[in-house]
Amino acid sequence: MKYIIVQGDGMADRPQEKLSGETPLAAARTSNMDLIASGGDLGTVNTIPSGLAPGSSVGNMSLMGLDPKKYYTGRAPLEARGLGLDLAKDDIAFRCNLVSFAENGKGTIMGDYSGGHPAQSLARRYVNSINEELGSREFVFYPGVSYRNLLLWKGGRKKVNPEEICLTPPHDITGEPVADYLPKGAGSKKLKGLQKSAAKLLRGKGGEIDGIWFWGAGVKPDIPSFQSRYGLHGYVISAVDLINGLGAYSGLSPVQVEGATGTIDTNYEGKVAAVKENLEDDSLIYLHIEAPDEASHSGDLEEKIEAIERIDRLVLAPLIEFAKKEAGISILLVTDHITGLKSKTHERGPVPFAIRTTPYEGSSDNGVFSEGAAAKTDRKFPEGHELMKYYLSEG
Repeated sequence: MKYIIVQGDGMADRPQEKLSGETPLAAARTSNMDLIASGGDLGTVNTIPSGLAPGSSVGNMSLMGLDPKKYYTGRAPLEARGLGLDLAKDDIAFRCNLVSFAENGKGTIMGDYSGGHPAQSLARRYVNSINEELGSREFVFYPGVSYRNLLLWKGGRKKVNPEEICLTPPHDITGEPVADYLPKGAGSKKLKGLQKSAAKLLRGKGGEIDGIWFWGAGVKPDIPSFQSRYGLHGYVISAVDLINGLGAYSGLSPVQVEGATGTIDTNYEGKVAAVKENLEDDSLIYLHIEAPDEASHSGDLEEKIEAIERIDRLVLAPLIEFAKKEAGISILLVTDHITGLKSKTHERGPVPFAIRTTPYEGSSDNGVFSEGAAAKTDRKFPEGHELMKYYLSEG
């Protein structure tokens, strides 16, 4: 059997007044998503365990069949692995966003958590400049993809307890006073000092990006391989270092696709081609598309619907045609968490999934891939990591 997981990041949402009470997923034109839902298993999965904050790191770990309560040690270490960095036992990794601040008359607020989605060349230049000016043997800045970058505190665990570092994701505080959310707890004096110095350096460059923001701190996890758990080899296809790193830690080899951006203009065709080139017997491919999540963080309803429709048209349509011609292909369509257009951040709650295995003709009563349709079925997984075992046993 051959397995393909199509993960549209942050596709799930709440009912929208502008959509007459429908969610973006229900309102979008998604004939191919509906085809998968109508001819197979439709249900819901709770990807965010209690006690852990909603986010892509936790949600995707669950979907890869790993219990986050057992294996999750922070987001940034996963991104570090995605960049090819091998963390030492005592290192602490931090996500380092390039951001844009703004003024509201009362003080400085978080204007844009992504710094306007800078081009890769510009972002790399900024991060390298920060490292040249502020980096040291102890603190090293690494460029990632666009605004998503990293800080590595070498030997940091010898000086502070990483569990006592208190940081806030910048996409959670758009429009909020940044002074209320600066680093707190262990190591906060050094972290705040680096953020302040970087802001001064970046303001001198005169561009839209005028600061950095640390979050997602963590240490190297100990994750068992996908092969040892399920007896399959596989690949992960994503433009996001987090997903590539999580895949690499769990034994799913990252496949690089030229033109994959993590935004709505990503290379959908290239990702589909990578699936076809790498899919083999007794293998699994985890295909991740970030665009719906980015649209949600920006509060852009039209872009979120367009992102969902592009996944349907440019990813699922060709994959379904491919599956019709190849024997033994199972597709799991899913999302990792709710990302609310109103809240502009990740939210807790069950999300829809659908599984369809050859043949890809005909339909059943399910009919629609949406939050509401999935909630009406009896197929529910209260623990996200249980879905993978079920998927592989059903495929």
